[in-house]
Amino acid sequence: MTKGNGLSPFRWLIVLAIIPIIISTEMMWLSLAPISSMAENYYGVGGMSIALFSMSYMIMYIIFSVPASWIVDKYGFRYSLIIGAAITAVFGLVRALFANNFTIVLTAQFMIAVGQPFLLNISTKVPANWFPVSERSTAAGLLTMAQYIGFALPMVLAPVLAGSKGIPYTLMVFAVIGILSALCAILFTRERPRVALSGPEAPREDLSFAAIKNLFLNKAFLLVLYICLISMGIFNTILTLIEQILLPRGIATAQAGIVGAVFVISGVIGAVILPIISDRLGKRTPFFVTAIALLIPVYLGLTFLDTFVLVAILAGIAGFSIMGVAPVLFQHGSEVAYPIQEGTSLGIILLMGQISGALFVYLFELFQSVTASVTWPMLGIVVLTAAVLPAALRIKESKLVKQSEAFAAQQKAINPH
Repeated sequence: MTKGNGLSPFRWLIVLAIIPIIISTEMMWLSLAPISSMAENYYGVGGMSIALFSMSYMIMYIIFSVPASWIVDKYGFRYSLIIGAAITAVFGLVRALFANNFTIVLTAQFMIAVGQPFLLNISTKVPANWFPVSERSTAAGLLTMAQYIGFALPMVLAPVLAGSKGIPYTLMVFAVIGILSALCAILFTRERPRVALSGPEAPREDLSFAAIKNLFLNKAFLLVLYICLISMGIFNTILTLIEQILLPRGIATAQAGIVGAVFVISGVIGAVILPIISDRLGKRTPFFVTAIALLIPVYLGLTFLDTFVLVAILAGIAGFSIMGVAPVLFQHGSEVAYPIQEGTSLGIILLMGQISGALFVYLFELFQSVTASVTWPMLGIVVLTAAVLPAALRIKESKLVKQSEAFAAQQKAINPH
């Protein structure tokens, strides 16, 4: 069933059916992060072994991102969604059933991590199949928002559940959430509406070495890739090391946790609001320039300020900006990548972000060790953000956005009411 304008009334339900499984995979990623010391004692292992739980997602994403993108573009997002959802549900349950055996739990964690790229790499393909260009940033924003919610929930749930019922119970709760989310995604999604969308067609060039080569020869896409490479690396560094960044300035662990929560929650809000505004205005580029220009003084403030309230406010601005503009940037990347399909373009962007995330965290800790201070690596973040601004200023609106505006104007002229 579709409306007279070719838009399916079920398009928002498709997005809502996918959101829970994206939340679930991110929850399983950070299951033990907020209870790492408890996990070390429970399993009798060192901190590096527990750190492997988080590192598993970065490692497996690098390995499986390209295969996942190939599935998305060759067979459709639903095939990829089913693979990712099934892996998340099955190995989430394995992890819970053998929660007392660290070797099995860690192995299951790496297998769950395999499913993540099959779920994340559909975030611009779903909007392309179901939504007009004027709504795609909003749809992509909702799917990106799901990732942020998945970051935040374990920080709240894991300490409460593990503290009262233990780690096995915690992993079982996460497994049940994963199973229900997988069923929701598999049962209530469809690849495309029965009637094709009117307006500009979605990209149709499948993943291949030639397609990847064309992406890296596409100057407009390279600008997006460069911005994402730096910005996502900085985001992962701040999210991972927030306590380490703030403790030297007298901000307590509990307060650092609140700052981290403000950072993520503000990002969730930004990921909803900014894409909606972008779609309403029919513009993408002003958001990149504004966000990056704002982040330079904000990161500078996070480097030197030691007042908890001020730091929390700046963290909120940073989260709203960097996390809120991300889905708009992802959508723009898929548009300028035309005629390369969305699974390929987003997969490359997210892959680079995972690589830079791991690299930036390592370099931050290295510089901190060498200088015996967090100030210098934080100043490095400020410099890197400033280096992104010239690239943001060079970005132009995509042809698809311009075509969509022209098509909308034409339709309005034909049907003024």
